Amino acid sequence: MLEKLLMSLVMSMLLLSVASGAHAKTCSRFVTAEMRANALANVEKYDWAKAEQEKAIKDAERWLKLSDDELWKMVTSQDVPRGIHTNVKAGCPSCGKGITPYGNYPWQVGGDWKLKCPNCGAIFPKNDFRAFYESALDEHGFFHRELGDQSLLFNAEHPDPKDPLHKVYVDDGYGMLDEQGNKHLFIGYYNDFIQWKRVAGALIHLSRTYTLTSDPKYAHKCGVLLDRIADVYPDMDWAPFGKLGFMHSQGGHMTGRIQGCLWENDYVWRFSRAYDKIFDALVQDEELVAFSSAKSKQCKLGDKSSTAAIIKHIEEHMLLEMLRSYKDERIDGNKARIRNPAAGAIALDKPGVTEEWLDYMFAPGFPGPHYTHGNPIPFLLVEGVDRGGMGSMCSGYGLMQTGVLMDLAEVLAAYPEYTKHNILEDYPKLKQTFFIEPRLRCLDEAMPNIGDGGSTGRWHHRFNQFIFLRGYKLYKDPRMAALAWRYAGGDAAKLRLPYSAIYEADPEALVQELAAAAKAEGYKLKCEHTGRYGQVVLQTESPEEGRALWLHHGFGKSHSHHDCLTIGLYAKNLDMLPDLGYPEYTGGWPKRHAWTANTISHNTLQVNNNMSGYSPGGKMTLFAVQPPVRVVDVSSLTAYGGMRTYRRTAALVDVSDTDSYVFDVFRARGGKDHRLSYNGPAETATVTGIELVKQPTGTFVGPDVEFATLDGEDAAFYKASGFTYLYDVARSGGPVATPYQGRQRAASAPPFTLGER
Repeated sequence: MLEKLLMSLVMSMLLLSVASGAHAKTCSRFVTAEMRANALANVEKYDWAKAEQEKAIKDAERWLKLSDDELWKMVTSQDVPRGIHTNVKAGCPSCGKGITPYGNYPWQVGGDWKLKCPNCGAIFPKNDFRAFYESALDEHGFFHRELGDQSLLFNAEHPDPKDPLHKVYVDDGYGMLDEQGNKHLFIGYYNDFIQWKRVAGALIHLSRTYTLTSDPKYAHKCGVLLDRIADVYPDMDWAPFGKLGFMHSQGGHMTGRIQGCLWENDYVWRFSRAYDKIFDALVQDEELVAFSSAKSKQCKLGDKSSTAAIIKHIEEHMLLEMLRSYKDERIDGNKARIRNPAAGAIALDKPGVTEEWLDYMFAPGFPGPHYTHGNPIPFLLVEGVDRGGMGSMCSGYGLMQTGVLMDLAEVLAAYPEYTKHNILEDYPKLKQTFFIEPRLRCLDEAMPNIGDGGSTGRWHHRFNQFIFLRGYKLYKDPRMAALAWRYAGGDAAKLRLPYSAIYEADPEALVQELAAAAKAEGYKLKCEHTGRYGQVVLQTESPEEGRALWLHHGFGKSHSHHDCLTIGLYAKNLDMLPDLGYPEYTGGWPKRHAWTANTISHNTLQVNNNMSGYSPGGKMTLFAVQPPVRVVDVSSLTAYGGMRTYRRTAALVDVSDTDSYVFDVFRARGGKDHRLSYNGPAETATVTGIELVKQPTGTFVGPDVEFATLDGEDAAFYKASGFTYLYDVARSGGPVATPYQGRQRAASAPPFTLGER
């Protein structure tokens, strides 16, 4: 005990000595010294805490084994490109579109600076990029392609200069050509998804393991990485790569730092928190001073002669660079990422300076000219979040926004010195964000794929209880306690907050308090409707053998599709009327606009062979629940211009405890062509009672119009019918005499019949 007290005293003296100088930060904020001591004590008391510590040690082991020099060299500089796609159009150089089913970001590690196709197993590029990279480093250890040894750029599988493939499949960092002349950006993809993700992962694992062990060796390795990131970060600018054809998450702004301006927020969160977590060890890491000062002399990197100098370097050239990037728009502080600059400002922890940046986040001008109305915290918590507690975006994006606001509340709690704003007391809508998700899910499980959300036919798993546990910790609301208890199945062991409970002096206290506050009561599903988000759910009271019908009529929600008054149906363990959900690729990819987000691909009415308005909103005129009948009526005169009526009435009517039918009426007046679409599950439907004549070629537009043909000069943002994505066309001029039937391959799903349309 005496030894621990002496160590604590020494630590305090060191911290005070640093604080007395130019540097103002005195201690870690997100995981304090007291919290680290609690973690050590809990590891001695509880098996679960010991297991958590052991897992952290195992996760950090691979980084601990690397030398300081190896870690330092992991961090690449500005001129190594970063991108999130190799070639969307061509796919894999070997199997082409065979790679498409493996998702947006399919490539696997195929070796050092090499990627492997998950479909055919081909590995690219074929040259030794590592050797070329090391030949192209300048005196600071920064990569410059023009400095590299060009003789190293050859296909190692075809070393003979006379071989036609000698220079094919060779990437110098800025792309490689295949045999057909297509350019693939493999090194950019590797640098982004492998190299920098490894750096970020190492920071997370090393800093967390330090907080659970108080062993400075983990903090030291983390400090090596942070110091090197601060060397390269001032030059990091993604914009030049956008001009060269590289792609990233940049929201159409073509800006960024290491990543595009949207995803860069992830690095703000991870890098700043890692710095703060190891700060208490960093201030006394003389081994880091020895390593960094030697590297600085070797590579001409400036003053690193003391811990104070290294700390100043990290803060000025990483943290402040990140914060300033919110003002110059190289990092986008949009509504789903408001927690990140707050974390950066608090990790900086400079009296006056931290307050200045937190004030900026509450000011009307935040984050910059990208947003004409701004996205400051007051706007997000007054107008950005609707009265139901949903964010201003669709589906998972909206829930990401509410989740970030929850994070923000916890982040600000780590800096009690900031008293100008109290978001828990000042913004009551924040509380509603903890309650919204159960209201949006169908049958307590499935999240409708509204807009850019989810994937076709997928039922999401039940969400976790920790949302409500976090909310209870902040608000002490017994309704949150009841929800947490229910989703934990009444199991107290499932109510410890991950990555949090271990730092508490009494990690069981919150669980016991919550269990006492939760009232055991029967639970029945409710039919729900949300206003601005515009989702209606008509569902049975029990999720077992349950049925749910949903309808969407949202207003002004970003990441929407052109799908006003679309419906979906969950029953018999199937998504019977699925929405396509998230597009295969985002940005200006033609299929995203021409098909996935277009009206014709949704279960709604298309007018005049064109797409409807974008999140135009609707007016509910009827919402009634009286089992066995549940009914809604919604109209939208803004979905299409010139319409006198655009209105849908839908009802879910029970015929037994396990079966219901859907009554659906769509009324339309105005326009010339009305096409009501129902897009069923991915199974074959058989049609009887009608003679169909197949169209041998072309698409629904006509036999001479090929699949995915786009019209107009701005084809990437196609605004027409989407009919060229409908192929294998069969037509008949006569009426449908009988229904059609489709057999579904699901465990508890017998053949079902859809009535006449």
